[in-house]
Amino acid sequence: MPARPRSALIRLGPGLGILLSLGTACDRGQARVEAPVIAPSAGLRPGDELDIRVFDEDRFNGTYAVAEDGTIDFPMVGGVAVTGLTKDEVARQLETKLADGYLNHPHVVVQIKERGNREISILGQVNEAGSLGWRDGLTLVQAVSLAGGLTPYAAPARVKLTRRTGRGDETVTFEISLSAIVDGRAEDLVLRPGDIVFVPETRM
Repeated sequence: MPARPRSALIRLGPGLGILLSLGTACDRGQARVEAPVIAPSAGLRPGDELDIRVFDEDRFNGTYAVAEDGTIDFPMVGGVAVTGLTKDEVARQLETKLADGYLNHPHVVVQIKERGNREISILGQVNEAGSLGWRDGLTLVQAVSLAGGLTPYAAPARVKLTRRTGRGDETVTFEISLSAIVDGRAEDLVLRPGDIVFVPETRM
């Protein structure tokens, strides 16, 4: 007879537990849910600003922002994908593109002028509200855990996420059910730099 699945109580904070169905692989010992350790990325991300100089070609020199789609718009060559690249890798890529019918032996220097917002904010009914350092792959559940978990007064089914659209200072806010994520009815959400998470108080 196949082993029956069981449920484990996952506690996101004092006074709050959500049942998560577990398979037979967790039948031995006590089940635990741990956030994976994810190394921060040194690569470029949307919102970063680059100072780019092309030797003896002042018309290319200037500040270029990494757009929401991970590209910079460079004269003559158009959109160049830079997400995850280092500044030196961007320089080599631009040299290759400029040498393809535009310039003879171009020499490009790239410096990071400013990093975009590398934090997320978690506010409302969490035990340690405030800002967290963003990192690649950080999810909503992991961020709530890093913020000390939910308080007994939290409403996990009505979490609000505010995110920049990439068009100036414009933002969009949408509602997420943390309960649905934890019990497997919805996918966990990967957060972006600058995201603001608000956990409201439950309606009594």
